[in-house]
Amino acid sequence: MNTVPFSFMNRAGLALSAAALLCGSRILAAEKAEADAFPNYETYIKISGQAPAISGNKEAFQNRARQNSDGAAGIEDLHATKDIAKTTTLTIDGHALLGAEDYLGQFNLTKNEVGSIEAGYKRFRTFYDGVGGFFPLNSQWMPLQNEDLHVDRSKFWVEAKVNLPSAPVFTLRYTNELRNGRKDSTIWGDTDFTGLPNNVSPISQVRKLVPSYINLGERHEAVELSMRKTVKHTTLFVQLLGDRTNNLNTRFVTRFPGEAKPFPAPAATVLLPAAQMNNQIIMSTTEGIKTQTTGALAEVDTELTSKVTLKVAGNYELVYADYTGDRPITTSTPTATGVVPITTNNNKNLAGGSHVKELVGSVAVEFKPTKALTATVGVKGLDEYARGTSTYDVIAASGTPATTLATTPRIAWSKAHEKEVTPVLDVRYSGIKNVALYGSFSKADVSGTESNSSAYNPLTATTGTLAANNVSKEHDNYKLGANWKQSVNVTLRAELFSKTRKLDSAGYGLRVGDYYLLDAQDTGVKVTGLIRLSDTLSTTTRYVYQNSEMQVTGYLPTYPAYDSLKGKNHMIGETIDWNPNRNTYVQLNGNWVFNVINTIYPRAGITVATATAIAFDTNRVLQNSDNNYSTYSLVSGVALDKRTDAQFLVTYYRADNNNAALAPLTLPYGVDVEDFTATVGVKYKASEKMILRAKVGYFDSKNNTTGGRTNYHGPVAYLSLEHAL
Repeated sequence: MNTVPFSFMNRAGLALSAAALLCGSRILAAEKAEADAFPNYETYIKISGQAPAISGNKEAFQNRARQNSDGAAGIEDLHATKDIAKTTTLTIDGHALLGAEDYLGQFNLTKNEVGSIEAGYKRFRTFYDGVGGFFPLNSQWMPLQNEDLHVDRSKFWVEAKVNLPSAPVFTLRYTNELRNGRKDSTIWGDTDFTGLPNNVSPISQVRKLVPSYINLGERHEAVELSMRKTVKHTTLFVQLLGDRTNNLNTRFVTRFPGEAKPFPAPAATVLLPAAQMNNQIIMSTTEGIKTQTTGALAEVDTELTSKVTLKVAGNYELVYADYTGDRPITTSTPTATGVVPITTNNNKNLAGGSHVKELVGSVAVEFKPTKALTATVGVKGLDEYARGTSTYDVIAASGTPATTLATTPRIAWSKAHEKEVTPVLDVRYSGIKNVALYGSFSKADVSGTESNSSAYNPLTATTGTLAANNVSKEHDNYKLGANWKQSVNVTLRAELFSKTRKLDSAGYGLRVGDYYLLDAQDTGVKVTGLIRLSDTLSTTTRYVYQNSEMQVTGYLPTYPAYDSLKGKNHMIGETIDWNPNRNTYVQLNGNWVFNVINTIYPRAGITVATATAIAFDTNRVLQNSDNNYSTYSLVSGVALDKRTDAQFLVTYYRADNNNAALAPLTLPYGVDVEDFTATVGVKYKASEKMILRAKVGYFDSKNNTTGGRTNYHGPVAYLSLEHAL
């Protein structure tokens, strides 16, 4: 019989098998394996339970393993199909896992040659942990008081389709999606609790370690009405779209928690304790946006001859948006009588609106001059206009100490108009025995204008500082590849790719001096080799290389472009599949990634000493960004008898990019993590209508990036019963 090893979830390169404990995706055995004795039920219910016993940081386990540290139980899967009439079928799917907060309920009613109606609701939870950075010099660690963060995503939909014989197919669909909860943010706050002195200029004692989070409240609704009709050699598709969003999100950031300067403020050369180096600042940034979109899409495909097909498409969208916002900033301000909280606001009563009009059209001709050659030549055009205005109040503090508040209004506006033309070529050729060649090319040329006014006070001015720029952009994409089946045992694939992007923004009119240039280039190669060494052993080798470069020029055309980014990425993967006999399956996987992003290192050099500042190694502040890691897995399954399969899985992940020696001048951001997981399970056919599964796994995670504060380990058990209905 086929063995049934279970899959694992790989999140951001982390080879963790949490999902394998919750659900068992099948991995196919060799071609000569016998038919699986385990039945595939047409109508069934699967009840399961999962129980972790994790020691250490449970929030880190939830975030990385994507499951509740308190476990989950319920209906893992429900599927029922019933013919309620000769031409009518009802299908029901669902699941409900408490703890994981994963729910689904949907039905589909289909009547042959009439149509169908479908409705459903699903919801699932994503876990996050509220931690910030770790400072190795003094082991400073400042997590949120409640690290247990999560976001619930839900969706309701209903769809009706009319599919009468010899008539157009009409489809009406409505969806309503929500995203609510709290998640961590990478915009961390500052702290002086680093153990570094405050009076050694220019080396700063401040590091961004303090965690922050975002409250999410988002809704997205869409209505789509479409029609598809084929008449002889022509297919017409028309769609009308109505779409709206209503989002209100707030980010909470604390800077210098627990700190307040003495009053009056001492000189910068005075050595102070950490609690007196800066003033605590509590910020909450609220961003609200409501959008309403209407659009229409039309596509026509016409087979002009047996060798030529014409494809024409057009799309029009009109978007209106209203946005609101607020950014209160409460600063603990020392005064002669004590510390006073002073609340300022950069965007009080922010209100604004914008509208965007976009028209897109495309024409393409597909040629098939021979059975082996297919070429598509086309062009895409776009015309987009956008305009926006905003008003808000600025509440600022002045004085010594800064306790006097004053409010001033602000107005700002901007507009942009862009046109794009993109020719596209796609060619595929299979006229060489066992070889398939393909290539594609597109070149987008964009031209337009942008203008805006800086925010100004309407009580004292009639306009702000005007800026007007001519904008041009170029986006080139090339791809050339080949598939070669050298024999029944060897298949090779190779692909070269190149992507270039160029932005040129030059001022005109009142702002002739404005100038900005950005160039970016990505080139690389993808190579895959599939080798069948024997009837029971095969390998798959993958290699991807990408080189990235970027140049930028700032204010004034006379400033030459300089390299702002250089990056290299090597990805190597190896998979070995082995079926030593009809009852056993083994798969080995290895992935190695070598990634580096360079900005100004090592050109930053050494900052020389001045009369008031010591010399320091600027390279240690502006290091390369490394993201090297490797993952390994062993998946194995064996059929113990006609009723029993056993499965075994081991995964390992390692990243070692952290350099604590950089801490005196910067914050070491590189990841230093080691994860190990092992699971073993049994699948047993108790009867023709019942299948039992039992699995147990062990997780062990060591995270030196956080000084071990997010380490965890422990077993996880899983049981399920699947029964035919």
